[in-house]
Amino acid sequence: MSARRLTSPLLFAALFAVGCDSDNPVPFADAYKPGVGQDGGLANDARVCGNITRIPELPPFDVLLALDTSYSMDFKEKWLSVKSALKVFATDKSFSSMGVGVQYFPLRAQCKVADYAAPAVPVANITDVSSTLVASLDEQRMAGGTPMVPMLTGLLEYARKWAEEHPERNISIIIATDGIPDDTCIAPSDDAMPNTLANIVKVAAEAAMTRPRIPIFVIGVGGELTALNEISQAGGTGDAFLVDTAENIQKAFLEALNDIRRTMACAYDIPDPPSEELILDFAAAQVRFTINDEDPEYFENVLGEAGCAGAPDTGWYYDDVDEPRKIILCKDACKKSHSDGGKIEVIFGCQARPF
Repeated sequence: MSARRLTSPLLFAALFAVGCDSDNPVPFADAYKPGVGQDGGLANDARVCGNITRIPELPPFDVLLALDTSYSMDFKEKWLSVKSALKVFATDKSFSSMGVGVQYFPLRAQCKVADYAAPAVPVANITDVSSTLVASLDEQRMAGGTPMVPMLTGLLEYARKWAEEHPERNISIIIATDGIPDDTCIAPSDDAMPNTLANIVKVAAEAAMTRPRIPIFVIGVGGELTALNEISQAGGTGDAFLVDTAENIQKAFLEALNDIRRTMACAYDIPDPPSEELILDFAAAQVRFTINDEDPEYFENVLGEAGCAGAPDTGWYYDDVDEPRKIILCKDACKKSHSDGGKIEVIFGCQARPF
C-alpha cells in the first residue's frame, strides 16, 4: 500500500494578514501575541493594513507525469495497474481543475534530453486531454532500461518554461517507477550527466531549489524501493509513495495521486506588501492552526524540509530562506490542516522600507 496517507479531504481556509503602521512600525513581538485582541491574535494597538483570504478546495496546479515503461514494468501487472489507475484519474471530475501532461521513459533515443523535453501529451486541462491521455497510455509497450537522469533533465526544461508562462499556477513532476537509475546512459553526454542515483538526486535538488521551483514527487511501484526516498526528499516532497505489488496497485496508486494533490494544497503563496513603502518581516511570521475556531495552536518554523523530522505535525518552512515565495507545511502538519473545520492562518509583521 502507499507509504503515505492523508486524512479525508476537507475544505480549509488560509488568511494572510499583515499588521503594520507605515509611520511607526510596531515590533512584531509586541504586535502579535497569541490570544491578545479580538481579531485572532493581533494586539489591540496593531493595525491590519492588508490581508488575503482564500478558502479553496484545492489550489490550481498542474502535474507532469513521468511514467516508467521499462521492461520490468510488465511483471506482476505493474503497468496494467498503473494504466488502469491513470484512466480513472483522467476521467474523474474531481480533478477537472488540474492541468496534466505525460512523458514516458525510456524513449527510443534513451539518452537524448531534448526528446524528453517534448512530452507525449503536453500539459493541458485534464478534461481537454483525457481522451488523448487514455489513447496514449494504451499505445505504450514495455522495453528498455531506466534512464531517469536524462528524462528528468529534459522534463524540467519543459516544466520551467510552462511555469514561467503560467505564473498563476503551480506545476510539479510525478515520477512513477519500479526502479532506480540503471546502467542505461551511464556514459557522460553533452546534455545530461551520467545516469546514476547520485545524479538524479542532484537534478531533483536543483529543481526544488531554483526558480521557478518544481517539486519532484515519486511513486514507487514494487518492493525494495526505499532508495527512491532520496530523490523525492531532494525534490522537496519528503518520502516517496511506495506501492506494494502485493496490494491493490490500482487503488494504492490512485491514493498516492490524491495524497500528492492535497500536499500541493499545503504550499501557501506569500502576499506582496500592501504598499511600496513597506516590507514584510519574514523572520517574525506566525502560522496558526485552529479547528472550528477553538483555541489556536501555533506551528513552528523548522527552517527547511529536513527540520520537519523534529516537528512533523507542527512544522513549516519557507521554500527559499533567502527569497521566500511560499510557506510550506510539513507532511503531518499538512494532514492536520485537512481536519474537519481546520483553518490555517499565516500572519506577518511588516516594517517601513529603508530608503
